[in-house]
Amino acid sequence: MIDFESFKTRRLAIFVIGLPMLIAILYYSVFAMDRYVSIAQVAVRQAGTHDAPQLPGLAVMLGGINPTSREETLYLREFITSNDMLNVLQKKLDWGSHYQGFFRDPLYWLPVDTTREELLEYYQRVVTAHFDEQTGLLTVEVQAFDEDFAQETLRAILTESERFVNELSHRMAREQMKFAQSELANARKVYEDRRAEVLQFQSTNKLLDAQAAAQARADVIAELEGQLTRERAALKGLQASLNADSPQVRQLKIRIRALEQQVDAEGKRLVSQSSGDQLNVVAAKFRNLTIDSGIAEEAYKFAVSAVETARIEASKKIRSLVTVVSPNHPEEAIYPRRIYNLITIFLGLLLLYGIARFIVATIEDHRD
Repeated sequence: MIDFESFKTRRLAIFVIGLPMLIAILYYSVFAMDRYVSIAQVAVRQAGTHDAPQLPGLAVMLGGINPTSREETLYLREFITSNDMLNVLQKKLDWGSHYQGFFRDPLYWLPVDTTREELLEYYQRVVTAHFDEQTGLLTVEVQAFDEDFAQETLRAILTESERFVNELSHRMAREQMKFAQSELANARKVYEDRRAEVLQFQSTNKLLDAQAAAQARADVIAELEGQLTRERAALKGLQASLNADSPQVRQLKIRIRALEQQVDAEGKRLVSQSSGDQLNVVAAKFRNLTIDSGIAEEAYKFAVSAVETARIEASKKIRSLVTVVSPNHPEEAIYPRRIYNLITIFLGLLLLYGIARFIVATIEDHRD
């Protein structure tokens, strides 16, 4: 019974630990190919801040200073690992053929007839981009079976990334300026239309300022009414001392009638109902036109100011890609980490073996 239990234990150890470790040792010693890694660190910075004093990395981390544009850097990270970047590398370097030629490594062999989705998945395995939240740096790593190809690929990625950052920031700036300038053009057209309406109104009514003309007419009527009041008072004084047929009384009555007629005529020219060509109607229309023209003028001034503000804001949106660490030329292969991976696999298998022993022992206890 003891021998049988020992046999089962050895068989479990062979299947759970021995065979997997044998396969892992065989893979890492015979099939696994050396992969060289080229690394670069970049940052997206606002234009005009390149002359700012550079702080050491530790000071940046401790002070919480982030001189880069986080949003654009995250956009760049996604672009580097996207199908668009893969297309660029395919055109410039025939990128896929490099990995298709190394078929000895089954885990990193790329078939010739691979699909586009499989090619992108493989690309994202060997090209990675990591964003550091504290420093704002984007670390780009490229793995390749040849050290020169790894560096060349990374340089092509950085060149295309610089074009992407410039195009992204300039497009945002252009869109902002285009909107502000379109609003300015609309405001200017409205202002010119309102001003033309005022000029046309002045030309049609032959009045430079209808409100001033109406005020002048009202002053004339007030003066005439004042004269009329004085003449009526004088008439009462003469009638008290002279006959109604006296020449002085008749002459004064004639002047009074003339003043009354003049006041009535001026009043009719000044005031009328809601329609007509009297000065009150003309002045009201003119006032509406001048108010509209004033509003359009203020809107035009605001649009001019908005364009200048948009130009300043657009300049702040301009970003550039700064290479903090240039792509290195690797001399030693970083991957695969044979010893580290074998130890990790062995420890994992030991853990799995312990779990399997526990499960088997539990089953045996329940069976008994």
